[in-house]
Amino acid sequence: MKQLLFWRTWSTTEARVAHWVLGILALTLLAFLANILDPLENAVHWDVLSELSEITTVVDILPLDGWQFGVTVPSYLTMEQFGAAPMELPILMIRFIGVLALLGLCVILAAVTVMPRFWYLGSMVLFILLLAACRLETLGMFGEGSRLLFVVTVVAYGGLSYYLHAFRPDWGINIRIFSFVGLTVLMVLLVAFASPVLQPMLTFAVFSYPLWLLLAIIFILMTATEILAGLVWLSTSGQKGKPSLINFLVISSFYLLTLLLLFLKNTQRIEWNTFMVSPVVLALAAGLLGIWGFRRRTKAASIDALNYRAVGFWLYVGLFIVALAFGGYAAATANDPTLEVLEDMVVEGQLAMSAVFYFYILANFLPLFRQGLAVHKVLYKPLKFGLTRTRLLGFAGVVFLVSTQEMLPFYQAVAGYFNGLGDLYTKTKEYTLAEQYYKMALQQEFQNHKSNYGLASLALRQDDRTAAAYYFNQATLKNPSPQAYVGLGGVLSQESLFFDAVASYQEGIRKFPESSELLNNLGILYARTNVADSAYYYLDRAQRASSHDDVPATNLLALYAKSTDDELLDSLARTAGGRNYYPWQANWLAVQNLRQKFDKQDFIKKVIREDSLLNVSGMAYLVNYSLNQARYDSTPVRLVSSLAVKNPFLADDLLLPSLYPEFYSGNRRRAIEAMLVLVEEGGEKAETYRKVLGHWLLQLGLYEQAAEQFGLVQSPEGLIGQILANAFMGNEAIAGVLIERLPEQGAEAAMDPLRKTLASGFRPGVLGDSLLLAAQQNPSIAAYVKAVRANPFSGRIVAAAASYFRQQKQSARAYELVTKALQFNQSSPQIWEQYALLSVEQGLLAQSEEGVAKVEQLAADADYQAFLNRYQPMRALIEKQRAEFR
Repeated sequence: MKQLLFWRTWSTTEARVAHWVLGILALTLLAFLANILDPLENAVHWDVLSELSEITTVVDILPLDGWQFGVTVPSYLTMEQFGAAPMELPILMIRFIGVLALLGLCVILAAVTVMPRFWYLGSMVLFILLLAACRLETLGMFGEGSRLLFVVTVVAYGGLSYYLHAFRPDWGINIRIFSFVGLTVLMVLLVAFASPVLQPMLTFAVFSYPLWLLLAIIFILMTATEILAGLVWLSTSGQKGKPSLINFLVISSFYLLTLLLLFLKNTQRIEWNTFMVSPVVLALAAGLLGIWGFRRRTKAASIDALNYRAVGFWLYVGLFIVALAFGGYAAATANDPTLEVLEDMVVEGQLAMSAVFYFYILANFLPLFRQGLAVHKVLYKPLKFGLTRTRLLGFAGVVFLVSTQEMLPFYQAVAGYFNGLGDLYTKTKEYTLAEQYYKMALQQEFQNHKSNYGLASLALRQDDRTAAAYYFNQATLKNPSPQAYVGLGGVLSQESLFFDAVASYQEGIRKFPESSELLNNLGILYARTNVADSAYYYLDRAQRASSHDDVPATNLLALYAKSTDDELLDSLARTAGGRNYYPWQANWLAVQNLRQKFDKQDFIKKVIREDSLLNVSGMAYLVNYSLNQARYDSTPVRLVSSLAVKNPFLADDLLLPSLYPEFYSGNRRRAIEAMLVLVEEGGEKAETYRKVLGHWLLQLGLYEQAAEQFGLVQSPEGLIGQILANAFMGNEAIAGVLIERLPEQGAEAAMDPLRKTLASGFRPGVLGDSLLLAAQQNPSIAAYVKAVRANPFSGRIVAAAASYFRQQKQSARAYELVTKALQFNQSSPQIWEQYALLSVEQGLLAQSEEGVAKVEQLAADADYQAFLNRYQPMRALIEKQRAEFR
């Protein structure tokens, strides 16, 4: 444990700073791992594109004698497909990684100040040269093209560094690190607030690419032999005199063979993927082992310039932080040429330098292996073949391996630099410059995914689908991705190239068989062309894939709903598990509307965004919910007024569904009034409004008005509505004549049920009848109010309520109730009777006479005579009181 946590033997201050630096290293490692797992997902997110389709559903139901009559209204189905969005930089992640990289650089500079003069001067010259390569003039400080910022930076860092090196050798590492951190904070704030460019921090990150790349490569080559050194420790520690040569030869040969296979695979000399270890794993293993291995190396070699406690640890960890941060930056921006450069440096660096180091180990320590001695303790104290010569030969081997690739890693590094510039100018919306730099990157490596996808994104922004298809196709050649195939398939399908789009998706699925995005989009493509079997097959596979299963499940539900097979829908209702994904809920409500199942369920509030903007799926959910839950929830009534203002293009589609909750669970009077306004306005949906209004009037018992509305509907539903309205009014002869017209409308199937209804004399219940009966059995103001709310136009209900209100000395309330009812129902003698009686009570004799005339016209003789027996004494009393008053 003492050897493992060696910093515990240092001073308290050094140990505390070591903990902080190692904490920064751990944080950088986490950021690196978070980005490297799927680099493309960092820069290209999946868009979900929705489209609507209508299905006819019946939610207005009038039960009849063994059957039911309903009118069709549209419910909406939503189908969704994935779209690969244009590349977008994760700015927050880049800033976070940039902070970590700058902290690592501060640790490096602090360590450099402790080095002897020769090493110090050499390191600072290298830093200044790299700083010059960062092109700080691009930040626009002190005027366009001015290099004054570079001079200020060199003076600031050089001056602080020299002061710490020459005049403050007594200061500890903590003060040195904090001094550079403080200076860096000041420089960052200066640039952030004074630079005129749009993205100063991103600009610095992009143009400082050479600095970070070179430091990362130095670290990778510095640690290239650490794994092999670790294998020496593994094979010789704890052996206690037993020969360890065989163990070392086996594990080291396997390691070198793995590196060789990786090199051959990366250079496309073989296409094996079996038992391949990721270069990322090798790099991290070497880096972590080097924290202890570099300590043994500097201690054994007695390199004063790299005293581990004073310099080596801080230099090593600082470089480790920078290398991880730069790798994380390349992964966060999906810059695959840069990632490949780093991978090549890991593989070729470890292969060349470990191969020479392998010879170094055997040449110097073969007898010690045979004796079973602890070779790891003297690994860096050679007996014959020098360590410096080993390093130089290893580096020459790296150069040789790079040259066998025709310097491809160098060209990839340049391509990665140009890709960064393309990203920068895309972010600042200077698309012409961005396109030029992406094309310059293609000149360095024409098949790199980053440049091709970036150019395809720019082409889509300019609506150049031909160019977009070309670059998407290029992006699939070397480093294919589901996003590139989705982008290519989407462009081809938009150009109506069905078979090309199918071929593109199928090729993508062969390479990414578990991509739910590709499977879903291919299923949608088949669904559009009515190839149902293939659509079901691919959507089912997409649903069973590991990610994004809500979208294909939503699409499967839409396909099932379109089939409108009752048995299938019933089976689906029994087996489908509920999902919180509201597009799926929208389709589920449409299925329930088809099945005429209106079980209560809660409203999903997240459908309505804070800004009240609705997307396609949100509108589908709101419409279907309004229709399905009209009997339980009036929420949509309150929502539509605010939503219509924010969504003017959807207002017309939302209006009719919002009236359903108003009619079935809100204020029926307002619903009828609003529907009458819509009918009078006309328009494309006037016929739908009329038949719905007619059906509502049938439910309310207003048969004459219902017949009038249905008479203007040119469809079988309108004719059937007329037949029923006339039959319920007692005009069986007219209804019988209308039945004979059903074959002309293609509705022969309705003839027998209608004739049966006419012959039986069946009359459906009217809304509010049961509540009226309950009020008459247990009379109260509340009971009658409830009955009137259920049907404010029924003659029997309004008359009974008005009569009860009169008895309770509430004639004004009764009069208001009657006059409002007469606005819609002027064919009820009961309402006119109450109107006449209430008018005469208030001394409105002219109005009462109008009511008497209507009663005489509408009521049967016996009923009219009974009414006069009540009305005339009241009128006589009023006239007598007036005479006495005179």
